Amino acid sequence: MLNNRPDRIAALTRDGVAAAFAGHRHILAPTTARVARETLPGLPAGIGFPIIIRPAGSHAGNGLERLDDAAALTAYLTGQGDAEFYVSPFVDYSGPDGQFRKLRVVFVRGRPFISHMAVSPRWMVHYLNADMEANAANRADEAQMMATFDEGFAARHAEAFAGLNEAFQLDYFGIDCAETADGRLLLFEADVAMIVHDMDPPELYPYKGPAMAKLFKAFVGALEAPTTQDQVQALLRRLSNR
Repeated sequence: MLNNRPDRIAALTRDGVAAAFAGHRHILAPTTARVARETLPGLPAGIGFPIIIRPAGSHAGNGLERLDDAAALTAYLTGQGDAEFYVSPFVDYSGPDGQFRKLRVVFVRGRPFISHMAVSPRWMVHYLNADMEANAANRADEAQMMATFDEGFAARHAEAFAGLNEAFQLDYFGIDCAETADGRLLLFEADVAMIVHDMDPPELYPYKGPAMAKLFKAFVGALEAPTTQDQVQALLRRLSNR
């Protein structure tokens, strides 16, 4: 079985992942706190403005905003009815050209594969709001990243990727990440259920097919890999302890 460690999967909360890499040399996972509405607009210790805030449990940028001061936070809370929020400091990860680049990287048995890279002048980058379809320059940027990922981005962040695998110890997981100006891996999120697909039109994204085929082949290979005796014994030990 893949990822037969629900305890490790349960630890992949936004605040849990941030805490796991606090002070890491190669990974910047901004301090993240899950806070109750009644404790705001005061901020948790170690977090100052500008901040990123989102309702707990939200995804795809829903309710996600950058706030620069206490007045903005008060106004934000007026328009949000949620009971809990994730709060973290804002990190400017724009490149020298002012563009923000966010990657989705998938790990299969410890090996990293690129799933996509969104490029946008906006800090809140999601693939669907990054003008990838309408902007040929953005697609060329992503194509270059996919073509050079192994010897480029993955090589630069090999120690960071090793740290992720050591901490999570899962057969399969994905991250959303970027690169800081000082060369560290900026870690936004880690999960075992991120959307990974090859459904974009090939006439517009001809470079995606080969990259995704490589990822899918590795995943199928992981499913077909024989189970070792050590893995069987480890599974039996976990079952006996339940």
